[in-house]
Amino acid sequence: MAKRLYRVVAIVLSCCFLAACQNKVAVEEEKVEIVEVQVDTLEIQEPEPSLPPIDTIPAFERVKERGALVAVTNCSDFNYKMYKARPVGFEFDLLKDFCKMHQLRLEMRINDNLDSCFALLNSGKVDVVATGVGLTKDLREHYGLTNPLFSQKSVLVQRLSKSGSSAATDKGLLRSPIDLAGKTVHVTEGSHAVKMLEYLSDEIGHTIHVVECDTLNDLELVKAVSDRRIDYAVVDEYMAVAGSYGLTGLDTKLAVGVEHPIGWVVKHREADSSLQMAFNDWIVKSEPKILKLAMTRYVKNRKLFAKKLGEGHVRISPYDNAIRRTAAKIGWDWRLLAALIYQESRFKTNLESNKGAYGLMQLMPSVMKRYNVSYNSTPEQQLEAGGKLIRFLDKALKDKVADSVERTKFVLAAYNAGLGHVLDAQRLAAKYEKAPDIWDNNVDFFILNKSKPLYYRDTCCKCGFLRGTQTFRFVEEIIERYHHYQNFIE
Repeated sequence: MAKRLYRVVAIVLSCCFLAACQNKVAVEEEKVEIVEVQVDTLEIQEPEPSLPPIDTIPAFERVKERGALVAVTNCSDFNYKMYKARPVGFEFDLLKDFCKMHQLRLEMRINDNLDSCFALLNSGKVDVVATGVGLTKDLREHYGLTNPLFSQKSVLVQRLSKSGSSAATDKGLLRSPIDLAGKTVHVTEGSHAVKMLEYLSDEIGHTIHVVECDTLNDLELVKAVSDRRIDYAVVDEYMAVAGSYGLTGLDTKLAVGVEHPIGWVVKHREADSSLQMAFNDWIVKSEPKILKLAMTRYVKNRKLFAKKLGEGHVRISPYDNAIRRTAAKIGWDWRLLAALIYQESRFKTNLESNKGAYGLMQLMPSVMKRYNVSYNSTPEQQLEAGGKLIRFLDKALKDKVADSVERTKFVLAAYNAGLGHVLDAQRLAAKYEKAPDIWDNNVDFFILNKSKPLYYRDTCCKCGFLRGTQTFRFVEEIIERYHHYQNFIE
């Protein structure tokens, strides 16, 4: 009986064991099937393509956010150059007026090659090409074009056949565009004159040999004709007038083609013409007046630019060498120090302000006493004392503004307003959760607004009221002038 009972129990246990094993296998099979389904699902799924970020900020809003318009032009006596330590030029004056209207800084870039100018525009490194561009149909298809600033003709630059002869009686002059058949004509590379001459060549049924110059601008082409390096050049009318000033034996009266509009070029952005519209608004409201002044200054009265400041070298002041030596001692770019001195004194060694500041560096009497400078001190001694003051301010701010380039703006502000006011502005910036070691859009805001009781009466301020607009502009104008000096002077 006991044996039979054991046998029954054994059979029952065996059945249970087999059932458990079958269940385990079934579960494992189910797991495998689930995994297979998951794998199949993963194989079917494809990653979504990553789209490039879309810039939704309008172009002009971005310029205003930056606080500066970046423009490229060519370096010439006409468009943009240094004259008596300050930037001047036809395109520069117009751009400066636009920036003044919108309270923007103007940052200039120089490039004498038109194709390279457009490459800078395409890459977003500049906002506008301002080189007196002919507003052609081809350009309109690829870029945003402003309304015309003015219209002008292209003219042929040629030499009179005999020295002292008049254009009216000179039989060797070309009198008609038809006479260009078989001639070699030089133009600037990428100029609208290229296609115009190609069209003219087709119209007259003869070849005109066009040479595109990538190293000479319009003014330099005029000079090349005068120097007999080339025989003919086609340039814009106003450039011919400006370039031929002071030269003899040239004729620029033969028009080649019809009048064409001249303007500026901005980057084409789909459904965003904000910068283009801003320029056009300025052209309607302000441009006619400033254009008339610019035409008078740079076209009708060329005496301003007939005088050269040196072949291959531009001098900022009579004290350039002394400024270089002082700048080297304080670790500054000498052009930055020159920009500061121009702002302070226009390089006048005996200038005295109504507040008692004196000399090239406009040192206050207490500073003059500290650094042993008197009213009889030489320009070199004045520069030495100013350099010592700059070095003192830089050392005082070094722990608070680690970046040396950024610290320069703080030093300039302290040079103008005093170190205490700059430290006040830094404390205010920290209190209002701004960056106390960054000038632009941070500490400069509190310098600018330190004339308001809300700020100068704050308990963190130790030096009280400051008419900060002067200091704000002082820093801004020096940095802007420094960038101009960098464009022209090594």
